[in-house]
Amino acid sequence: MAFLFTRLFRNIVLVLVLGSAVQFLLRIKSYTISPKDFRTISIKAAGSNGATAVQKLMADLRRSYGPHLIPENEQQWLPVSPGGAQLRVKFAHASFTEYLAIFSAPFTTSGRSGIHWVNSTCTVLTGSVSRYVDSPNNVNKEAFNPGDNLRHGQFESAVYELTADTHLACYGRGFIPVSAFWLNAGSITNGDPIAIARLAYVYGGAMVRETMMWGQSTFSYYKNKALNGRSEL
Repeated sequence: MAFLFTRLFRNIVLVLVLGSAVQFLLRIKSYTISPKDFRTISIKAAGSNGATAVQKLMADLRRSYGPHLIPENEQQWLPVSPGGAQLRVKFAHASFTEYLAIFSAPFTTSGRSGIHWVNSTCTVLTGSVSRYVDSPNNVNKEAFNPGDNLRHGQFESAVYELTADTHLACYGRGFIPVSAFWLNAGSITNGDPIAIARLAYVYGGAMVRETMMWGQSTFSYYKNKALNGRSEL
């Protein structure tokens, strides 16, 4: 019994240490997309027509972050059922620590957000979003309309409702892979392995592309630094 308790305690300590290390790295690393830029661009794109709003958002984002966005011919609407909500999602940027996506609700739907190791900022492009935050002292429901911005903090939980024809643009930073189960759980329940495969293909491909860009940029940085160092000798 003492051995089992010691092993359990050691594993708990190891998880806490690893979690603290990941949180520290997330805090000090540099990021590709500016939340301020995202909010400015997404608020300008908000309007009454979903297709037009999404098109304007993507065009403006591409002008600012072109190489880091998923190529237009590879972007696609993917069916997801996170927390019970029936949605579609289109990823514009994907990496281990950042995501930029547009959620679309063809019909009025609701579901739980789940708990994520991610801080997200979202802008309503069309339609409306209602939120009831899980808090012991919360008794109010929040409502957001086109052009409104909302924030969902890491490890927070809430119930969301999206009205029909709502488009919600979101950008987040954190340890994104942890959220994969939440995004795929509905597809597992619905018996839709194709949706899971499509999501893995799109997001996985984007992560590989972004990681390669980061590797090339890092290599070029240290190569130039080494060459400059030699020239000074």
